Amino acid sequence: MEKTIKILQLAPRFTFPPDDGGKIGIANITKQFKHLGAEVTFFCFNDYSQFDPDLYLIDEFAEPLIYEHSTKNTAYRILKSLFRKQSLYFSKHYDRDILAYLEAVVKSNEFDIIHADHSCMAPTALHLKKKFNIPAGLRLHNIEHLIWQRYADVLPSHSLKRKYIQSQANKIKLDERSTYPQFDVLFSITEPDRNRALELAPNSHIITSTAGVNIEEWTPDDSVRKSPNQLVLATTYHWRHNLDGVVWFIENVMTKLRSNIPDISLNLIGKDAPASLGIYSELGVNLVGYVDKVQPYLDQASLYISPLFVGGGIRIKILEAMAMKLPVIATSIAAEGIDAGENEGLFRCDNPEDYSNIITMLLCDNYKRQRLGKNARNSIQIKYSWEQNVKTIYDSYREIINKKFK
Repeated sequence: MEKTIKILQLAPRFTFPPDDGGKIGIANITKQFKHLGAEVTFFCFNDYSQFDPDLYLIDEFAEPLIYEHSTKNTAYRILKSLFRKQSLYFSKHYDRDILAYLEAVVKSNEFDIIHADHSCMAPTALHLKKKFNIPAGLRLHNIEHLIWQRYADVLPSHSLKRKYIQSQANKIKLDERSTYPQFDVLFSITEPDRNRALELAPNSHIITSTAGVNIEEWTPDDSVRKSPNQLVLATTYHWRHNLDGVVWFIENVMTKLRSNIPDISLNLIGKDAPASLGIYSELGVNLVGYVDKVQPYLDQASLYISPLFVGGGIRIKILEAMAMKLPVIATSIAAEGIDAGENEGLFRCDNPEDYSNIITMLLCDNYKRQRLGKNARNSIQIKYSWEQNVKTIYDSYREIINKKFK
């Protein structure tokens, strides 16, 4: 019988309940580690002035270690970052007190592996790896400098904000280049991200382990009658790029659609939607807000949209919508890394005319829409399973640990 692996998982935030794409990814890694037989200690930051973590949601899968620490981009931090070699993204997740706390945790446990989620946790993981001679792996949920670079690219060319974002993108790139090779293994979410990581650090050991869907949880109720002209989007609005994409879609695409399909509507699901979006109600935009279960709203809708122009990694919300038999119309960046095309119900377009034309075509062809929805679900079942993809990570850790003790 193989030895139980003890994993110290480092995450930038508490991920239960898993109600946005980033939290879904980390939470499912935790769950699958447990299902594969590992003992998991889950460390994360939490700003207690904002909310209390629902610890009971994680107890089944891991021992939680919640550390009080804010990672907000305060004015002081931004000013200080102007004079630091290290990026703000890396530095705000790392200090002496955090290290001292985790050193005490490691001394009282016998961890076999350190698993870090997101590059911002890399300095902490590498400190513990070197001090205690524990192998470490890093989950590249994104290539972070690329997100900042894409953000800089959409800002006015001579603005001070663009100059700052560009400087941070450059610093993050250097941070990633220096930290990647120090890990025993890195896990990219997509093949494009793996290639980008290898460009930064050619000697790194990088394995692609994509995101996934709990297919039983995301099974459509075929008895529900769909609203024939209803679109849906589930996202979080505190990340400004999600909000920018929503506004772009409403102002540039919904206006076109309404002239051809007067009763078309868009349900916006998710936390932190600003009240200002209410001005678009006359265009058929409904602010649903946060819901405990997204599935009933996906059951009712005919199409899912994902307009995003700044981002990286993979959009788990798209995978979930496809699992629910919804064709998806997404920008190229939103659909990046997803191994599916139009025959699998995933349409890529980046301008209002194409977006409007594809949506109109699909809404007017019920048979094609249903066929593509079935294809979408089949594609997810075959390629995107959390169990399969986290097992890739787990098996790699098992191999590293076995080599260490040979």
